[in-house]
Amino acid sequence: MTAFSIDPHVSDLGIRAIAFVVGGITVPEQSSPELDHTIETAEKALLAATDPKTLKTEPEFKAFRAVHTLVGKAAKSEVAAPETLHRLLHRAGRLPRINPLVDIYNLVSAQTRLAFGAHDLTTITGDVRLAMTTGTERFVLLGATEPVPVPAGEYAYLDDTDVLCRLEVRQCEKSKATSATTDTLFIVHVGPGREPGDLTDARDRLAALLTDHLGPCSPIDLEALA
Repeated sequence: MTAFSIDPHVSDLGIRAIAFVVGGITVPEQSSPELDHTIETAEKALLAATDPKTLKTEPEFKAFRAVHTLVGKAAKSEVAAPETLHRLLHRAGRLPRINPLVDIYNLVSAQTRLAFGAHDLTTITGDVRLAMTTGTERFVLLGATEPVPVPAGEYAYLDDTDVLCRLEVRQCEKSKATSATTDTLFIVHVGPGREPGDLTDARDRLAALLTDHLGPCSPIDLEALA
């Protein structure tokens, strides 16, 4: 089983994370009417509860922005994935639709304002760690074929050969979750000011939605809260 670890330098920034594996899921090509209804109902509630003009001042999003400022000039301009989801929701009136697995974890990310990553476990090389970058790492962006430079001094999820996700902003191509994915490595993290229990609550919410719409699942934790 893949191991997961967090570098103390990342923990010192106030970042907390958990990783867990959900195995044996069959991801359909198309969403079911029931899942569509669940997502659409949640989208309406999120739209009613938020204002795109003030999103960056919301405490959870401010916390991510503050950490980005601490880790360098390049990171300062990056917007954390949960805030991006809210901005896309207000712009398009709906969250992005990729496939049922991704749509479910995007929904939970938007609802909880936690950063979610999902990776096809079969593509992971060795163990996974959340660590500070040196600038020498290999990173192929989602949808790309060639590696791009990684700034030094940021935090990222890495396996033994690649950056899996830069900050909580940009995921890589090789480990993306698709309709062919059966064993998924999920990583959830929070910025400063959130409670550790928020992570496990989000994990449980995700597991419940996956069970309701993709079949029974039991997450296997790879690491206690760090």
